[in-house]
Amino acid sequence: MATTSQHTDALIDVAALRGDVYRLAALLYAERSVTEIEALRMLLDDHHDREVNRLLIWVAIASRQLLDIDGSTESERCGRIYRGSSGEKWSDLSFRHACNTVIHAVEIIPYDPDDIEEGESRACYNGRIAIRGKGRGKGADIRAVIEFEKFAECCVQVSSAFPRG
Repeated sequence: MATTSQHTDALIDVAALRGDVYRLAALLYAERSVTEIEALRMLLDDHHDREVNRLLIWVAIASRQLLDIDGSTESERCGRIYRGSSGEKWSDLSFRHACNTVIHAVEIIPYDPDDIEEGESRACYNGRIAIRGKGRGKGADIRAVIEFEKFAECCVQVSSAFPRG
């Protein structure tokens, strides 16, 4: 990942990126608690998914740019990617590929639909974020599941080589 040398050529506001990783984590981890407060549930329904998507896309774009500036060939695993309509074929999802998958997503779901517990009235964040998109070439559907904690760790790690002020 990022080297220990300090880079000064980043166009990304690294402090803002790190703050947005924090805000994204706070939104995801607070979701289940907010659903328990009736007066806030409507606000959650109206704003949560859009705000998670906005932050996740921005974080992915900024992190990918930092990877490119750093010249990193980052391959830290932070999820899985499933290809084809049956979803049988999967492979590990590297941090770089996770960023690309988010950037080019057709749909972002701030939980993994495969992990919804029976009887839940509203699906909530469960440690993973599902991404749906179109693959290149034959146009096969892809589905990725990002392990958010690992993704967030990679975002913080890649940004640590850049000035934050």
